[in-house]
Formats: sequence, C-alpha cells, structure tokens
Amino acid sequence: MSEEIKGEEITQETAWERFDRKTGAKHPELWKILKWMAVGFIANVPELGVCTLCLYLFRNVTNLSIFGFMAKVAPLDEKYGLAASIYAFMISTAVGYAIAFILNRKATFHADSNIALSTFLYVLMVCLIIYVNCIVGPIIINFVDKFLSGILGFILSKFLCMMAAGVWSYPINRFIVHRKRKEISQVSADA
Repeated sequence: MSEEIKGEEITQETAWERFDRKTGAKHPELWKILKWMAVGFIANVPELGVCTLCLYLFRNVTNLSIFGFMAKVAPLDEKYGLAASIYAFMISTAVGYAIAFILNRKATFHADSNIALSTFLYVLMVCLIIYVNCIVGPIIINFVDKFLSGILGFILSKFLCMMAAGVWSYPINRFIVHRKRKEISQVSADA
C-alpha cells in the first residue's frame, strides 16, 4: 500500500484504488462504463434471485385489482399469471437498483453531489424503469416462452429487460444522478 499525504493526515491507498486511479486517468469515460457494467452485473445477481423467489411466492396470485389496467396491455402469462409476473418484476427491479445505487454512488462515479437530490432523481428513474418493465416484462416473457419455457425462459426474459433498461439508464446515472460538484464548478469557472 502506498501512502499519500493530504493536508495533515496520511491515508493509505489500496492496490485497487491505485489501479482505479491510474486506469481512470488514461481512459476515464470507458473506465466508468466498465465499472458501471460490473456493478450492474453484481446487482443483477440478487435481482434475478429475488425475481425468481417472488415468482415462486406469488405463483398463486391471480387477481390484480391495483394494476388491472396492465391486463389490457400485457397478455396473461399462463404459467405464472399476470399478477405474479408484475409483482416479481417490480420487487426485484427495486432491489437490484437499490444495490446498484449504493455501489455506483462512490465506487463508479465518485459522486459528491447532494445525496438527497441524487436519491430523489434516482428513485424517479427507477420508478420509470419499474413501470416500463412491468409492461414490457410480461410481453417479453410470453415471447421468450415460445422458444424456451419454464423458469429458464423467465430468467432470460428478466435478463433481457435488465439489459434494455441499462441502455438508457447509464447516461441518466452518469450525467444527472451521480454528479460531481467539482466537475460542475470547474466547468463554470472555465466559462
């Protein structure tokens, strides 16, 4: 471990921190994308587990009066039922994105902006993703079920929904939610 002096205090830098700093200096945006993808993968493991568990726990739920309007948009899934699929997608997506927020805040983007504002913006983004996943998820499940049925088909469907959400959630995470005040103040000082 190397030591760095910051003011009066001495901090020890781990091998990972050194690697992160050096790689980030050479290719900063590419390195952030790779770290964001790794954090996403780490968060997707418990998300898939929670989705599968919820699907098992809610397998007998058939009435969906709260979200009944989705029955017109998403076809009924004969194996699990529309209600079980929607609840499983909502709960697992919320769990996965909560884990990703915590990991991305400091590890990926090194954000130092207002935590309350970042959390509020992140919750808005996640609500939109959950809403879209609840509509698109059962449709993708039925499509994938034609080629691969059972729990493997459901997991593949959930994975496809997570990948689609990742395409548009990275720019939102990078430029809106997890900002750095230092970058913003440097830009305004340069102008």
